[in-house]
Amino acid sequence: MGENKGFTSFLLIWGGQLGSLLGTSLTSFALGVYILQKTGSVSNFAITLVCMSIPGLIISPFAGALVDKWNRKGMMLASDILSGMATMGICATIFFSELQLWHIYSAVIIWSIAGAMQFPAYQAIVSQIVEKKHLGRANGLIQTSEAASTIIAPPIAGILLPFIHLEGILLIDFFSFFLAIFSLLIVKIPHITALESFIKKQSILLDIKDGIQYLRMNRALLWFLTYFSLANFILGFENVLLQPLILSIGNAKTLGFVMSCLGLSMVLGGLVMSAWGGPKRKTRGVFGFGLISSVFFTLIWASNSIPFMCVFIFISFFFLPFGNTCSQVIWQSKVEPSIQGRVFALRRMIAMSLMPISYLLSAPLIEHVFTPLMSSHAIGGQLFGGWLGVDENSGIRLFLMIMGLIWILTTVALSFHREIKILDEESKSQDTVVSVT
Repeated sequence: MGENKGFTSFLLIWGGQLGSLLGTSLTSFALGVYILQKTGSVSNFAITLVCMSIPGLIISPFAGALVDKWNRKGMMLASDILSGMATMGICATIFFSELQLWHIYSAVIIWSIAGAMQFPAYQAIVSQIVEKKHLGRANGLIQTSEAASTIIAPPIAGILLPFIHLEGILLIDFFSFFLAIFSLLIVKIPHITALESFIKKQSILLDIKDGIQYLRMNRALLWFLTYFSLANFILGFENVLLQPLILSIGNAKTLGFVMSCLGLSMVLGGLVMSAWGGPKRKTRGVFGFGLISSVFFTLIWASNSIPFMCVFIFISFFFLPFGNTCSQVIWQSKVEPSIQGRVFALRRMIAMSLMPISYLLSAPLIEHVFTPLMSSHAIGGQLFGGWLGVDENSGIRLFLMIMGLIWILTTVALSFHREIKILDEESKSQDTVVSVT
């Protein structure tokens, strides 16, 4: 496949997935509003987040094995069709019955499973059709689309909901899947030839074992994965605690401004990365940009000033797509095409598995450890109270600053790790990874 043709094919797929992602983001926002307005329960909303994350993590290894065993284009089509059917199921329930929470939870579980099917197939297809030197640009666009959905969809859904209601949002989401399906149907994707014994005889469990063994034998990628798992664990706390922190300082309008700043920074970072393509030394890019993000992440919580916080948030999250894109290129260029589905699925499962833990730990740690620690008579309040204050706000800020310092130290330590430096070598994948037969 020619260089220009390959990138053009990617742009067609990316455009379809962007349209579908925006539709899905509209639905996610609208359903969140529906649950909170109907039940007034944050716990019910939290259950939705659990339903969105846990099933996908569980199914990821099996989905990755199927991506390598079956047609990857077909897996993406199946994922979009499954998601569309779940969306239409919710819409039909609204029209012909009464929507209950269990209907929403069921649909969210299906969306989670469909997403777990799509991720490894999408990433593997990108590495197939895009020239290696353009992988940075391609992954930068993917980062941009993910960030754009977080700042475009909520205000649009907020405007549309009073006029077309939840069922109208769901119909828009349903028809957006046709964009993704159509773009996949018109693009020709080369078939990856796998061993006949693997395709016909080997069980799914043995396929998963191969993926695990591949990671175990490739210690450089395993250390790399450990770093991103820790970063996601830390960012999971930020996901939960940022909103109550901002609301304790300002109001809902202030929160909207801060969240828009965060989303805009990631969109711009993705656009810059897609235009540039990233540094040649991708590993140095990951840890160099990771160090910038972690330092400014730590500084976010040092001030109660919203303008200062927004500046540090913008810088920290602007560079996140840089590191993420460099990471994607490393995995796509170093992992053999015939096993990418299994490895990419395991990578996603491991990297994201700690986030639900940080979601669950956030409230207990703040309420029972850091808020009491920062009271006026406690040691934390006496040491840092003059700087951070002596309220719940200060407990959140101290905790997130500690998390930021851990992120900084981990970034510096792993950047000098001997096995990780192997990933900087510009060589063929078979020279830097171990094959599984």
